[in-house]
Order: sequence, then C-alpha cells, then structure tokens
Amino acid sequence: MRNIQHKPKFYENSASSDIVVFIHGFMGSPRQFDSLAEAVHRQGYSAATLLLPGHGSTARDFGSGTFERWQSHVDAEIERYSCNFSNIWLTGHSMGGLLAINTAVRYNKYVRGILTIACPFKIIPLSAYTIQTRTRQVFRKTIRAAYLSNSSVGMSPTLIWHSRRPAAEIRKLMSAARGNLSQVRMPVTAVYSTSDELTSITSLDIMKRELTKAPFESVVLKESLHAYYTEYEQTMIEQALMNLVSIP
Repeated sequence: MRNIQHKPKFYENSASSDIVVFIHGFMGSPRQFDSLAEAVHRQGYSAATLLLPGHGSTARDFGSGTFERWQSHVDAEIERYSCNFSNIWLTGHSMGGLLAINTAVRYNKYVRGILTIACPFKIIPLSAYTIQTRTRQVFRKTIRAAYLSNSSVGMSPTLIWHSRRPAAEIRKLMSAARGNLSQVRMPVTAVYSTSDELTSITSLDIMKRELTKAPFESVVLKESLHAYYTEYEQTMIEQALMNLVSIP
C-alpha cells in the first residue's frame, strides 16, 4: 500500500526553463528534500522530488528494488523532464548521488550540474562509533524523528529479510557510479560530514581523484549525521546548491 506522505512532489515555475531534480537514497523519502526544493523554487526554478521503485510502501515491496529498477526510473524521469526543461540539475542523497552520477553521464546534453550529499563510494564498517551513533538515533528525539521521517519503507518484523536483496544491489551501483566519475564533465559539488556514521569521508578523496574532467567543489560538515542535518549545516547545503545552479 502506497504511503501518500512520501509521494513525489513537483514545484512548477512556468516562467523558467530550469529544474532541480532531487533523488533520495536507500530507504529514503522525497520528504527529506522539502526545504531544499522549496528554496530553489523561491529562487525561480522548478523542482521535483522523485520516489524510487520499492520505496514509499511495505517491506515486501522494498525487497523488489534493484540497481536496474532504480536507475531506469531516474533515467526515465530525467528524459521526461528534458522535454520541457532545457537545464536540469541533479541533487542526490547517499545512494541517490550514485544514481545522479550515472544519469548525468547518460543525459549530459541536459544535465548542467550535480550536487551529491553523503555519496557512498566507501562505507564505514560497524564499529564502536557507529553503534554509539545509532544509539543516539534511538534516544535523542530530534535525531530519531529525522531518521523516521526520512524513511519511506514501512516498519515490519520482516524488513531485515526483505532488505537483503536491495542492500546487495548498492555495491553494484557504487561500482557503476565510480566507473562513470571520469566521464562526468558538468560541475559537481559534493557534501560530506566527518560525523557521518555510514558514508566514509574517504569517499570525498575518491571523488576528488577520479572526477578528472569536471569542475569540482566540496563542502565538509562537522556535526551532521547520514540522515540528520543540523539547522546551520542544512543552510550550508542550501547555499552550495544555490551556488551550483547559478553557474553560467
């Protein structure tokens, strides 16, 4: 059953030929981009948030997610928007950043730039720090609320079982996106946090080293987690996106 609170949104500005498309990550939700989408819309751009296949519903539906299904959906949406918009910018969180990189290479005629947030080219192994961070998610209301609202997959005793297949697909997606980095030619801004409990900050080094043909900027946060961003650092992400879309 589809959960309407996680439905994709379209913020239209009929006077603009520019659109920013937002792509969530593994188990993520279009909701996590509400403030960013509203911000770019206020600046005169159209904006769209996507809902990836298998998300926004039950654990069983989530188990049907594959690299190919996610990628095909993003590609199809960008192709659809290219019929009405001359300039497209992509913003992807976590796995959504990997999908954005792959799509940008395929649709380089339309994609003008990419903002990635916590894009995982290397994952942090389970450690005392990650356990401590996940404990904070449980006991701090603001962090717990952020993680719950940013997850579009229904909680279920079978969620771990149904997550096994899509989780394995992430490795394939990481490999494909890393192979495409050298083919990216449009400006890229990468946002990472040194406190992220899932995506290793060394992913930033990989992007710096392998984005050989793209103008590249990075923003390093200090306090935010993988799916929780402090108010101040959220404004840093917003400013990074505004700077990206204003590049001639």
